[in-house]
Amino acid sequence: MSDAPTSGGDRPEAALPDAEALARAGWSEEELTWEQIQESAAEALEAGDWRQAMSLWTFGLDLARVSFEASDPRLAASLTNKAVALRHDGKAAAAEKLFDEALAVWACSGPWVLGLAPERRARSSTFHLRLERRHSRAYEQHARARFTALAEQGQSDTKALKEGVQMPRGALGRWQKERPANYVDARKLLAAVLLLADPPK
Repeated sequence: MSDAPTSGGDRPEAALPDAEALARAGWSEEELTWEQIQESAAEALEAGDWRQAMSLWTFGLDLARVSFEASDPRLAASLTNKAVALRHDGKAAAAEKLFDEALAVWACSGPWVLGLAPERRARSSTFHLRLERRHSRAYEQHARARFTALAEQGQSDTKALKEGVQMPRGALGRWQKERPANYVDARKLLAAVLLLADPPK
């Protein structure tokens, strides 16, 4: 799929969806690769392996720049993570530039977030399916409110990282717990928010 740097937590290739399955879900291989890179980097950082995290973030930003729209929050996440790496490496000016670029992406991300398709979350029982169909507008409004709240959190967390404010711990654990099992649009935004760098104290 790619020549991305790897980490000890790599998943077996057999467990990955094939290109056709991804396409049916509206995902590209690059999107899945980007997500795996960010998750591996977060795991490396949690283990204290800055070198591995920084290498993965560099690769992830290169991939994001060629694969994502200029308003895609995942590009903002990659810019932010690379900025954290640069600042850790003593390159404050270069880091500041990337933080500003990330915030500019968040500032124009509204149409991208609005274009996300709400996930059908009702259980498979006839009752719940009928309930969702009957109140489809309410379900959609709830999903879009969640998307907006996530985007606001992503922008706020990016500002906090730029200002050197200690981020709340546990973002990786929350991602692993909340990540949708299917390749839905919500998963793209959730990754952009929860796979931001979470430097140890």
